[in-house]
Amino acid sequence: MIRALTEMDELVAAADLLAAIWGYPPDQGPVTPELLRALAHSGNYVAGAWDGDALVGASAAFLGRHGDDLHLHSHISGVEPGHQGDNIGFAIKQHQRDWALARGIAVIEWTFDPLVRRNAYFNLAKLGARVVGYQAHFYGPMRDAVNAGDETDRAVVSWRLDDAPASPPSDTGVVVLRTGEDGRPVVDKSDAPVLKAWVPEDAVALRKDDPETALAWRGALRDTMGAAVSDGYVATGMTRDGWYTLERSGS
Repeated sequence: MIRALTEMDELVAAADLLAAIWGYPPDQGPVTPELLRALAHSGNYVAGAWDGDALVGASAAFLGRHGDDLHLHSHISGVEPGHQGDNIGFAIKQHQRDWALARGIAVIEWTFDPLVRRNAYFNLAKLGARVVGYQAHFYGPMRDAVNAGDETDRAVVSWRLDDAPASPPSDTGVVVLRTGEDGRPVVDKSDAPVLKAWVPEDAVALRKDDPETALAWRGALRDTMGAAVSDGYVATGMTRDGWYTLERSGS
C-alpha cells in the first residue's frame, strides 16, 4: 500500500529508511524528519510504501516552476534493498503521477545519475520519461556510501503525464560512446540526428572496484551525452544492455 505520510513517527521512519538506503553516516541523511514534515504540511508530496506494518519505500517531492510552467520536482525516492525488484518503485511513481494529475500538474521532473544503467532503464524505458538536461557535479562531493568518491553528474528527467505514449526510440544511430577491450570508455564525435552512448552494467560497483575507470566513464559520458543534451539532443531511450538513444530535438 502507498499513501501520504503525515504523522511525525512515520516521517521519522521515512527519513531513517532513506538514510539507510543511501548509506549515510550515523545521525545524517538526505532528508530530515523535520524537512519532510514541512514539505507535507505545506502541501507537497511525501508518501510511503508499506508491506504490512513495515515501511519499505519513501518518496518526497515539491512544487517547482520554469517561468510560468508548474511542475512537481521529485527530490528523492527509495526502496528498501530487500524489496527492490518488487515493482515498488514503479508503484510509487504511479502514485506520484496520480497525486500530480489530481492537482492539475502535468509534468514531474527529477534528476538521476546517468551512469547508473538500471535507473536510466527505469526512467526512460519503463516510465517513458526523457532526459532534457545534464548537470555536471550537480551536488558537489557527497558523503553517502553510494556517491562518495565520485563526481555527482545528474541527468534532468522530464515526465509529461498527459502525453500519449512516446514512439519507441530509433534503433539506428551513430555511436559516440562505447567500451574498449580494456573496459575503459572510447569516445567518438558526431552531430548525426541520432546518437548512441553505452554505459557500464553496474557503475556503483565499478566505483568501489576500480574508481579510476569509473571516473573515466564519468568524464566520457559528460563529454558525449552531456554535451549532446546541452546541444539540443534529448535522451529518448535506454536498452537493457546499456545503450542510450539521443535524438536531436525536432528531428
